[in-house]
Amino acid sequence: MIYSESAWSFLSGCGGSALLPLPIDALSLEEEIQIIKLLQSKGANIQELNTVRQAMSQLKNGGLARIAKATTIIGLILSDVIGDPLEFIASGPTFYSGNKNRQTLNIFNKYDLMNRIPAQFLQHLKQYENTNDDQNISSIKQIYNIIVGSNRIALEAAAHLCHQSLNYIPFIMTTCLQGEAREVGRRIVELITTKPSQLIYNDNIACLFSDKSTFDAFQTLRKEHKRYCLLLGGETTVVMKNNAGKGGRCQELAVSAALTIDNNQEDISILLLAAGSDGIDGPTDAAGAFAFNGMITNEDDIKRAHISLDTHDIYTYLSEINDGANLLKSGHTSTNVMDIIIVLVDNKE
Repeated sequence: MIYSESAWSFLSGCGGSALLPLPIDALSLEEEIQIIKLLQSKGANIQELNTVRQAMSQLKNGGLARIAKATTIIGLILSDVIGDPLEFIASGPTFYSGNKNRQTLNIFNKYDLMNRIPAQFLQHLKQYENTNDDQNISSIKQIYNIIVGSNRIALEAAAHLCHQSLNYIPFIMTTCLQGEAREVGRRIVELITTKPSQLIYNDNIACLFSDKSTFDAFQTLRKEHKRYCLLLGGETTVVMKNNAGKGGRCQELAVSAALTIDNNQEDISILLLAAGSDGIDGPTDAAGAFAFNGMITNEDDIKRAHISLDTHDIYTYLSEINDGANLLKSGHTSTNVMDIIIVLVDNKE
């Protein structure tokens, strides 16, 4: 059924910010691209990048809904941002979150980029930095933004499959996973292999849980069940310390986890998968990788694994051991709801 006074929009965070450009008059498309590249080179996070994109665009930050002729706007949203904030998913084309000019100037100052930004754009930002809310469209249009795909939805589907098909008790730990990939991989295994009575909730493991109550529920799970499936979602990071080889954050997480698993510990079996939901992990054809007991055993492989982590060349390493079978190659999925980590645990003690 089609309503003449309504407009439907499907919005995806999977490149939506980059693929929906319409710069303001004070900026060219090439200048917009160069500004984003500058910010990325300085290590700006996705929230900062999308804040600047909102200030540069006629369509973002509610702009698409503003120019639509319909009085009712329905946005179906696929989220690839931690916490599903509407203003940052595809930079919020149907969600107005206030004037971003002052925040954009602050971001440029933070990364010492003021002298590298086009003068006309800087003048625009300063001229209109305090302009408010004649652009607010919520008072003149009805806007419904509905999240139809997210990391939480993906983890819930995986939990259902683990329970119904694999007979594991599922437990969703967090959808907000962040941190250095190799550190997260190590901490997940240490969490599982540490006895509940010896485990204390602290800053080292807080990133693995939504909150303290989730940690408490995890402790209860381990006491009551020997066979369970842990699910985590979000996006870890890789801090590039050396010349980079070929790899991705999920692959680094998995290999770090494999190195941490105690192969002599016979009372617990761990199978971990870390993968990007878009089927792409870094500049590789792999979505991610597996980790399990006995995956990396001999001294030469252990040494090579550590070197590959340090040089960020983990894809090359995983391609060479076990004929590459420890890599997951699903192909592009044409969607993205961030990374998914699935851990099957069998405690035999």
